[in-house]
Amino acid sequence: MGKFDEVCYTFMPEKSMFCDFEVLTDGLSSYLGLVHSIAKQENYPRNLQEDVLWLCEMSLHVNGSLRGKLAVEKEDLEKLHKLYQEYQADIKIKHFTLPTGSYLSCQINIARHKAKEVVRLLNKIHREEKEVPSILFSFTNLSANFLYILSLYVNILDKEENKLFTSKSYELKI
Repeated sequence: MGKFDEVCYTFMPEKSMFCDFEVLTDGLSSYLGLVHSIAKQENYPRNLQEDVLWLCEMSLHVNGSLRGKLAVEKEDLEKLHKLYQEYQADIKIKHFTLPTGSYLSCQINIARHKAKEVVRLLNKIHREEKEVPSILFSFTNLSANFLYILSLYVNILDKEENKLFTSKSYELKI
């Protein structure tokens, strides 16, 4: 038995939030891996499978971009914007929706939630520990929004209703 067999990640004991960020982005990537697997197994369109796989990989690039070299580039952000716009063109919904629908759509919504957790922690790190490059904020926020649109798109593919949500607490205008 080796010395590192009982160490899952060498940065776990540190006080910095960098490790928390890396654990969250690893979790997001893992969830996107599950989404990709389901999409592949259920024969969703190849472009959807490839787009999710790309975002899965990009989540790991985001992962190392605080402690290591910034690995999210302008071209990556531009690609994500393009994907977002392409899927959004097929969505006619202009209201908030419940995170319900098909199995794959619900899994995408969990990944969207994970992406929001990443954004939240980035903001905390930026306030309390280290200046975060603006491209990481742009990419992670857009990732969450892209996953929302993708969940709606998948529901349309699966002929599932995207159920509108009206807040009793806020008057929301989109």
